Amino acid sequence: MKRPLFILLAALVIGGCSNTEAGKTERHADPVPSGTVMQEGGETADPGGETADPGGSGTDRKGADEPAKQASGPKDGTSEAAGSEPDPTRGAGTEGSKTTASQQQAGARAGSPPRLDAARLANTYGFADNTGKYILSFENMEADDLDTAIGKDGRPLNIRFVKKQPQGPQDNGTRSANNFSNVQGLLYEVVDGIAEPNETYYLANSGRFNVASLLQVKPETRVGASDEVKRNIEAAKSQKIDKIWKIADIAPDKELYVVQFRKQGKKITASLVLREGERIAAKDFTADYDPVSTWRVDDGGEMVPGMFSVLFAASGEGGVILCVAWAGAEGENDYIFKQKGNELADLNLTAGRYMFY
Repeated sequence: MKRPLFILLAALVIGGCSNTEAGKTERHADPVPSGTVMQEGGETADPGGETADPGGSGTDRKGADEPAKQASGPKDGTSEAAGSEPDPTRGAGTEGSKTTASQQQAGARAGSPPRLDAARLANTYGFADNTGKYILSFENMEADDLDTAIGKDGRPLNIRFVKKQPQGPQDNGTRSANNFSNVQGLLYEVVDGIAEPNETYYLANSGRFNVASLLQVKPETRVGASDEVKRNIEAAKSQKIDKIWKIADIAPDKELYVVQFRKQGKKITASLVLREGERIAAKDFTADYDPVSTWRVDDGGEMVPGMFSVLFAASGEGGVILCVAWAGAEGENDYIFKQKGNELADLNLTAGRYMFY
């Protein structure tokens, strides 16, 4: 009797052990819930002393200051084997190093002057109405995403697109504030501040036009220049100066001049000259001399400083980018020049406003 009982008890003990091992194997086969940390031996642990959240955010609770995305796995498509140690190149340490790199890049950018990309400029000029509340883009009929208007001496305003304005029945052909409601164009509203009535503005999208690249412009009309300045200009242009005026200081150390050279036969040249130390860059306007109209209608054969105003000056790759308005008796022309060596190169982004009526 004792022997059959012993055999029965032994069978029960062996069967129970087998079931326990099977249970352990089955638990190992369960998928590891997102957010749990595997310890050696395959068991799960509650890192912060809290219950692991198998179906929740997937956040590793090792530290409350670590990013929530840390324990959800690498973002590059690779995966770690269940039960392996966390990759020391990821996690809080990596996030910290990425932030540091970004800060270093930002610091490097902050240490270098912002640049305006001349290749992203467009032919987008406008002028303000008599109230200063609206600006009409009259050259470009497609760019309705502009949000910045830059006026005389580089003063920016925020604007927003309102509508396309059709040509009015009483259009007299001028692009002026008095004819504003009749000129075909894109209508923009000034959303902060007031525009100068009837003044020209360069319109831009702040995503393409780096406003931080704008240089301070201080307009100044001063007759004459120092002997040193005149010698530098005459040597660079191989011409003798007849008249010269300083029209602006451009930060930090540049000066803008209007120069009229002596006549050479029938030809006469006037130049817009940017000076930085002994470095000279110029845009020449050469014409046949006429005592009534040489460069502009009814200019009397004279270049005068009041004809020019600076819409903006900006720091560009390799030099300054200048947007200049040149006024005459019947209207105004607008140009953008880029400093290239000893030349102010015309970027062929030009507009004209006929205003005489």
